[in-house]
Amino acid sequence: MLDISCLSKESVYNIMLKHLIVMNSGWFNFENLIRAKHPEVIKSKEYMKLIEEYSSGQARAMSKALDVKGNCIDDLIKLLKCSHWAIFECIEIEKLTEESCRMRIIGCSTQMAAKKWGMEHYDCADATLACLKGFCNHVNRDMIVRKIFAPPEVNPKCTNENVSCEWLISMAGVKD
Repeated sequence: MLDISCLSKESVYNIMLKHLIVMNSGWFNFENLIRAKHPEVIKSKEYMKLIEEYSSGQARAMSKALDVKGNCIDDLIKLLKCSHWAIFECIEIEKLTEESCRMRIIGCSTQMAAKKWGMEHYDCADATLACLKGFCNHVNRDMIVRKIFAPPEVNPKCTNENVSCEWLISMAGVKD
């Protein structure tokens, strides 16, 4: 275990942030290797299940760390604001009703990197949907996640062009 008693709060923060960045980069490198060697794996049910379990574990850990025990939209928003999306991306979460919210990723770093690598876009919509489902379903099994748009889809006319993707999250039975 990291001996935090001999480190400043700033050092602990920097160490943990560097670990997160390296782990995130490693995940993308691993995913790119699989995409190149075995592209069928990226779209498989097994891979999507793995991502859902990973995200559910993340939500479980955040719930414990933040002592969030509820199962409502407000609790989900608290957890999303401490998720990997909030660490690596500029996210916007808007509570729409007592039972729904919208999450937007603004200027996605992965999409910008894909363009630098000569790709039109990074195909992440299915994985992001699985990730959000796993995360949200930890908070409440009745949560429904719906993609509004994600690359390569064009942003709806009413959406700012710097929004990379948009997701609607609601309780079961709530109409959009």
